This record gives sequence, C-alpha cells and structure tokens, in this order.
Amino acid sequence: MLKYFFIILISVLGCFWQSVAWAGQCYNLEKGEPSELTGIVEYVVFPGPPNYEDIQTGDTPEPSYILKLRNPICLSGDEFADPKNHFQSVQLVGSQTTSKQLHSLLHQNVTVQLTEPMAAETGHHHEPLVATVTAIRPAHSQAKPMDFTDEYGTAATTIRAFYTALGDGQGEIASAMVVPEKRSTPAFSAPNLSKFYGSLTNRIQLLDIAQENTNNFIVHYRYATRSRICNSRAAVTTTMRGGRNFIQSIRTLNGGC
Repeated sequence: MLKYFFIILISVLGCFWQSVAWAGQCYNLEKGEPSELTGIVEYVVFPGPPNYEDIQTGDTPEPSYILKLRNPICLSGDEFADPKNHFQSVQLVGSQTTSKQLHSLLHQNVTVQLTEPMAAETGHHHEPLVATVTAIRPAHSQAKPMDFTDEYGTAATTIRAFYTALGDGQGEIASAMVVPEKRSTPAFSAPNLSKFYGSLTNRIQLLDIAQENTNNFIVHYRYATRSRICNSRAAVTTTMRGGRNFIQSIRTLNGGC
C-alpha cells in the first residue's frame, strides 16, 4: 500500500512541477513589472466599438502592435490581473519615437523597455497586458553554434536533415521532417520545397545550428537566386511526437529571407 502511495505522490509532484515550468514568470504590476520583455513584434487590427467582435460587421478597426512572447507569463498585483491566466501576447503602446521603431522592426525578435504596465480593463485592451514602449532594440541570441557531436541526441539532427534535403532539392524528404499537419501548407509542402530550393543558383547551405533550449534553435544559412544572395538566420521550434523530433515552425529573424 505504501508503495502505491509513493507512486501516486511522485506522479502528482511531477504534474505540479510540469505546470510550474510551463507557467513561466509571473510579474507583479504593483512593482511596475515587467519593465523589459523580448519577443516578436507583430501588427494586428483589432475590432473596436460598438461590439469589439468583427471589423467586417461594423466594428471600428483598432490597429495595434503586439509582442509575441516565446514563453507564457502571468500577472499579479492588480484587481484586473489573474495569476492563473498565462498568456504569450502583449499589447504595445508606442510613443512618437518608438512607434516608428516598432514599424521598422516588424516581424523581428526584439527587446522592449516598458513603462506603465497594466492589466486589460476595457474593450480597447485586447491582450491581458498593455504597456508603453520607451525603447526598443533587436534581440540577439546568446546561444553558441553547436559542434557536430553536440547535436547527437537532440532535435538538431532533424533540423540538419531538413536543410540537407533542401540543399539537394529533395522536398519530400524535407517535408517529412515537419509535423504532419503542416506538410500540406504552402511553406512546407513537398512540391513547393522541391521547386524553390531545387531551382536555386547556389543551393542552400546550413552554416550552423545554435541551441537555445530543448525545442528552440537558431539556424544560420545561405543560398542564392538569380537576383539576390540570402545570408540569414531563422528561429526553428521543434516538438516531439511518438519519441521522434519534428519541426513545428520556422521564423526568419531580423528581416531575413
């Protein structure tokens, strides 16, 4: 009986620590937190009054910049903040200076300095956290390129197989490295991959892979078409399915190609 008790206890603790790890950092608004966040800047047009539901049925468009975070966060220290609500999008309010910078750094990984963070209170607040941007700069990964042997036992081998297949114009093999539900999308379909990467003037070369954590990597690659040379980086997110690693998403960084 005692044996089964410990088994159950370990299972419960395992679930607890898993949920804590998933939850990420919880910021206290009373202390002016968060004062800095890093993520991808995106531009969104939200529906405003009168119903805050759908622009195409008569609601006023409310354009805004949002910051897409890699890991979920939560808020405390305010009557409108719910520490149980974990989210990954932050509504940004820009000044005359930072609004222009937000536009120029659209779709890029950035670090923003924030002031006046507040929990969403009205229909004009479209994300759980709203904050004013006082400064913004491109965010650079601190991860170092992996040695070839460092890739053993990690999802980097799947990523390397994907780019190697692209370099050989083998879209079917490359697409097989992607999660099944995305293989039919234009970005990852086998015919599209074969057509584009198989017709390059200089085939794509994977220069290095840097690991940020278990499922997130930064890749550096280079290729050339007839009209341009691409030397860029991308953030690759992986996931495990049935004990095997697959590519979940690929996002170019710093306006790359």
